[in-house]
Amino acid sequence: MELQFFQAISLYRQRDYEKCLEICNTLLQQLKLPPQHSQDIAMREQIANGTWLLKMQALTQRVYVDDLETNDEGIENEDAEVERMATAARPGTSIKTTFTRRPTSSRITTQMRTATARPSTGMARPGTMSNRPGSSIGSRPPSRCGTSRRVRVTSASAYALGDPSASLFQACRLNPTIYAEKKTIIKPLFKFLYYHEGDPQKAYSLCEAVADVQKQKVDWWWEQQRGRCLIAMHQSKKAETYLKRSLSSFQHTDTYLLMCKMYLNMQQPFVALQLLESAMEKMPYEVALRTQQARIHEQVDLMDESVAIYRTISMMDPVNTEALSCLAVSYFYDAKPEMALMYYRRILSMGTTSAELYCNIALCCLYAGQMEFVLPCFQRAISMAGTSDQRADIWYNLSFVGLTTSDDALTKRCLRLCLACDAFNGAALNNLGVVTALEGLYEKAKSYFISAQSVAPDNVEVKKNLKVLEKRVFRAKKK
Repeated sequence: MELQFFQAISLYRQRDYEKCLEICNTLLQQLKLPPQHSQDIAMREQIANGTWLLKMQALTQRVYVDDLETNDEGIENEDAEVERMATAARPGTSIKTTFTRRPTSSRITTQMRTATARPSTGMARPGTMSNRPGSSIGSRPPSRCGTSRRVRVTSASAYALGDPSASLFQACRLNPTIYAEKKTIIKPLFKFLYYHEGDPQKAYSLCEAVADVQKQKVDWWWEQQRGRCLIAMHQSKKAETYLKRSLSSFQHTDTYLLMCKMYLNMQQPFVALQLLESAMEKMPYEVALRTQQARIHEQVDLMDESVAIYRTISMMDPVNTEALSCLAVSYFYDAKPEMALMYYRRILSMGTTSAELYCNIALCCLYAGQMEFVLPCFQRAISMAGTSDQRADIWYNLSFVGLTTSDDALTKRCLRLCLACDAFNGAALNNLGVVTALEGLYEKAKSYFISAQSVAPDNVEVKKNLKVLEKRVFRAKKK
């Protein structure tokens, strides 16, 4: 048994949680059997406690999601997007004045942002919200993939099926007062309740039990966790008291980040910025604080300040992918695709590969004039795309190759493939209507614009295109 226990510890340190849990289950089943000798009782009890604690930690780490990098506040934030892709400016999408082709040498002069003013970098944090980046008109119905907490709980429930020792980890039967004085297991137990079980109410009751035991001076860590649980339970004002107590005892980075999250949930981003300013006076080289500051500046649409902070982060941490990708997007939309390409290649050299990254590199190559790399990068992006939404975004971006080179056949084919992957892509319907109108097929173009308007009824661009088209049809009938 001792050898199996130490083997399980070794697997846990190697982050091989599946095999670690298998050995823990085997040990717990063996420990249910009666001991053969009376002197084995104490040893078996120690191994049982250690195995129980080890399995609890392995279960927690297997489904762990950093809640500081997520946003579970509010029903509207349940539509989590885990991947975002940079979109190029759409040449030839407006027919406001005339049906003339856009010159192929045109450059990007406007900066497109997501609904939260965060650049579409392809390096999104889990749980953050944005419209689908394939369209600036927010045309797609949101995907109901749930909050990070809901995903975490669902994963934990799925893992519990078929677990022979699952009865030992039933949070609903847990009495926090029994474990409040056991210092060796109390913190892993809290993490198990909060991260694995997704039960902030039970985790908060455990914190209260510990606070009752430590009446004279509650440890700063438990004050921080009380605030964390209250934020998860949408009691931000009450959480502020405990987080301030934690800061008065010990100034930890996570406490500042939790307070920023709390103020953002309370719709007070400038208070969060003031808090970060005071925190960085004490911890000027803390990258996490500067990253949060840059994100909040993006949220309040202060893009210049955000880019400046990301540039500072890239100098402090040269391998910070979020800073590098945001700088690349900023250069791309400032009509400097060569500089953006330099940052994307730097990310690629770090070993990061994804469909979004190759798609962004292809767009940079397209507008930088490096045409020989455009199609190979798009081909790699399509081969790496795992969902229909990703494929729709890639085909949509690939249509800009046809628009830039005046290849209407390629443009229409790419847009149709985009609609085959996502029939509710309003931007693709709008662009397809423009290309069709340029060919003189006004009635067919009108049907595309009407479809785009039904998907995105509040979009101004589609409405203008439809009005201009109706005027063109009216003039053509008069003649």
